[in-house]
Amino acid sequence: MADQAKAELIAAKTQKERKDILKKSSSSKVWREFYDLLPINLKRKCWYCEAEDIRADMPVDHFRPKNKVEEDKQHEGYWWLAFDWQNYRCACTFCNSRRVFDETEGGKACRFPLENPDERAIAPEDQDKLRKERPSFLDPFNSQDEKLLWFDNDGLPEPKPSATVEQQTKVKNSIEIFHLHEARIVRERNRVRLNIEREVRDIRDNRDVKDATDRLRKMVRDTEKLSRAAVVYLRAHRDLPEVKDILNLD
Repeated sequence: MADQAKAELIAAKTQKERKDILKKSSSSKVWREFYDLLPINLKRKCWYCEAEDIRADMPVDHFRPKNKVEEDKQHEGYWWLAFDWQNYRCACTFCNSRRVFDETEGGKACRFPLENPDERAIAPEDQDKLRKERPSFLDPFNSQDEKLLWFDNDGLPEPKPSATVEQQTKVKNSIEIFHLHEARIVRERNRVRLNIEREVRDIRDNRDVKDATDRLRKMVRDTEKLSRAAVVYLRAHRDLPEVKDILNLD
């Protein structure tokens, strides 16, 4: 079905025809089927903010937006990637849709900032440009990107202390785009820190060491909610052999 939808989209002559295709219920069915086919462990949390049911349900986000690009008003969107599974990310509606509150605002919508905007692809034939694009925000498909995200002791997101200027920009853009500084998820990260400290205290006091270690090991698994925050907070206790083993530190 995805191949058929993509062929129909490529054959469309105008932007209006393409948008009409993308609005069809059969197009939405392609994205729903992708989500349904994912293993359950990949659907337990948002790939951007790592929340489970803290904020919303889990629609499929088009990493490169399909209808338009906010940073380039002349761009008609990466419409040719609308049915390409490599362009899909599982995202809660909080990360995927624009939200504004008294203290914070965020949501990806059609945002797609680049470090090299002059190399932005604008059509299906721009494959070389597409490969050279460097997104200026964190991509959950890039295993190195998540390592740039850090948190203070209150749960507020920030760049990794050793991040370069370009990396700091990626993190700061992600905080705004995905609303990572929103109050509820900040409180949840703080709870993670407190839970980490409680388990570490048991290990240091030689009390229920195995159970505490097992609980910590579970908290840092990729499939667990807010696992990146758990990793960051646990690193503060890497003087412990148990923690070094959990984090695979030499």
